[in-house]
Parts: sequence; C-alpha cells; structure tokens
Amino acid sequence: MLKTVRVLAENGPVRVELARSEDRLVVVKRLSGFNPDLERRLAREAEVVRKLDHPNILPLLAARDGALIYPYVPGVALADALELGPLSAQRALRIARDLLAALAYAHDRGIIHNDVKPGNVMIRGERVLLLDFGFAKDLGLAAITSTSTAMGTPNYMAPEQFAGERSDPRSDLYAVGAVVYHAITGQPPYGRDVIRVLVGDRSVPLAPLPPAAEAAWSWLRQALAPDPCERFASAPAMLNDLPVPAVNVLV
Repeated sequence: MLKTVRVLAENGPVRVELARSEDRLVVVKRLSGFNPDLERRLAREAEVVRKLDHPNILPLLAARDGALIYPYVPGVALADALELGPLSAQRALRIARDLLAALAYAHDRGIIHNDVKPGNVMIRGERVLLLDFGFAKDLGLAAITSTSTAMGTPNYMAPEQFAGERSDPRSDLYAVGAVVYHAITGQPPYGRDVIRVLVGDRSVPLAPLPPAAEAAWSWLRQALAPDPCERFASAPAMLNDLPVPAVNVLV
C-alpha cells in the first residue's frame, strides 16, 4: 500500500509524489484527473522503461492502478544545480558521458528519449541518472502521438524534433549538447532566440564557451548542428569523441 508523504511536483494533471511503500520511499507518478490521452502516455512510459536496465537510467519498480512507481533516489536535479551557476567543463563532460552511455543503451533497443534536459538529469554523487521517459518514442511500437506534434522542451530540442519528427536518435544527441552547453555557460544555447533557430534561422550565432572550456567547443558545435546529418552519427560515436578534459576526471 502506498502512503503519500508529500507532493514533489505538479505539471497540469500529472502529479509526482514522494510516498512510502512498506519499508521504503518511492516516487509515484500519477494523474490527478481523468485524461485518456495522458493515461495512454503513462501506460506507454511503463512499457518503454520496463525494457531498460542500465546503471544510468532510473528503473521502474511497478505500474499499477494507473500510477508508475519508481525508486526514490536521493540526489540533486541538474536543473537545481544550475540555478547556483555553471559547472566546470570537466564536470559537465562527465555528466555527458553518463547521459550518452544511457542513450547508447536505449537507442540500441529502439528507444529515443525525446526530452533530455537538466530537469530530467539527476546527479547522485559521481553518477548521473536519466529520468522521465514520458515523451519517449519506441520504434518497435505503434505511435500514440501524431507525427506533427512537437513534444519536448524548446531550449534543448533539435530543430527536426520541433518540426514534429520524433524518430531520429540524433535528436537526443543535440539535447545532450544543449544540456552540456547550459552546464558550462550557465545558459541554454541561443537564449531568447532559440525559437528562431528551431524554425530554421541559421543567422543566430552560438555564443562561445568560456576560455577554460575551449577544448569542448568543436565537440559541442557538432552536437548542436541544426542538420542532424552534420551531428555525430550515434551516441557511441559522440561518447568516443568526448574532449580530453573529461578523461582525467572520469572513473
């Protein structure tokens, strides 16, 4: 039996609660009202996450009575950490390594996350966890969302995803680049002009990195290429090309 401890977040009809289940704390994702479309999305999220077993992906414990039950993991959301200011390039690239390892695993199983952003990244000591596959696309399952529907967070969304394309794993690589750029500079790429970029304006400049992070510049530029064909071909390729500053701090 689940006993709610407190509400962690509410986003429209989706409520995330900290709860107690017997002798452990869990996180429960449920709907606070009737919404057939979101019920289907929660069911699809459960179907997707059940297929994933990776040290950098938060596992699903159970799905019952329309709720998803995840383990409670003490840590700091990257979004909260970035409210205090940017990270060092080394730390940001370390986060990238764990995210790319998680995505390489998911992509190999035909699953595209489609919402990699600081709010879905949990820092737990030296390890990073990728959360919330609520917008994920499983290439092996029939679509439950129109292909013309843009789903994701614009600051971290690739242009093709903004246009409604949800089946290209390279969109996740763009998002990792956007997260790392934000972590290093303190701001998401393109700032207030991001929508101009997403609708095809190639004249908007990408502000340079601070001098201490110059080694990551070419890697980030490739990750953030508007044309997916100009990005890294895969998560393993992007992971293998991580800049040298990450090497000395990774374990």
